[in-house]
Amino acid sequence: MRLRHVLQLSALALAIMPLHTDAAGQADEKGFTTLFNGKDLTGWVYGRRANGTENKSGQGYQIENGVLYSTKDDGGNLYTDKEYADFVFRFDFKLTENANNGIGIRAPLEGDAAYVGIEIQVLDDGGSQYTKLQPFQYHGSIYGMIPPKRGFQKPVGEWNSEEITAKGRQITVKLNGTTIVDGNLDDVKDEAMLKAHRDLAKPEGSRGIANTKGHIGFLGHGARVEFRNIRVKEL
Repeated sequence: MRLRHVLQLSALALAIMPLHTDAAGQADEKGFTTLFNGKDLTGWVYGRRANGTENKSGQGYQIENGVLYSTKDDGGNLYTDKEYADFVFRFDFKLTENANNGIGIRAPLEGDAAYVGIEIQVLDDGGSQYTKLQPFQYHGSIYGMIPPKRGFQKPVGEWNSEEITAKGRQITVKLNGTTIVDGNLDDVKDEAMLKAHRDLAKPEGSRGIANTKGHIGFLGHGARVEFRNIRVKEL
């Protein structure tokens, strides 16, 4: 009888253990909202070019098996229709060789998000085309300003997980669980950088790194890049 009791307790413990693991994962995701339903572009809009047309190439972003992706000929700038100020943005991405994309944050719908908003670089760091870039042009960088730590990207063809946190002037980027950028935009002092990435003469929303809110978007650059599990938490 005693042995049976021990076996029953062991079985119960094994049954409960996965529940604890799942609960921990769910707690970590508390407050997050899914941005991509895996079926269509509900909640998303294309950016605009200066002439008012959609900033869309080819057929635009494609969807297959719950994955959102761009190709060499199809893509453009695809943004959330909602604006965000302070937030945590999480997503998975998968690259092809020499792939290039970007994540626009606090960006307007019109213009180059790297300059009228903020761009977090998405890039195949090991690509043969990118051996002579500036440090602030590699994956995870606050493009043109703050370089990332390198060496934490998975091989081409494997899924990576990324988290971008914008809280006031502080921007943090985590790649596969490692913080690769933790920078304050007020620490950007280089005059050439500020001239390119901040324009206080423009209205709120188009001031580059001086923006306090804006859209989150995918900035295609003519390569296949896949995205999934796209979600956000407002702070």
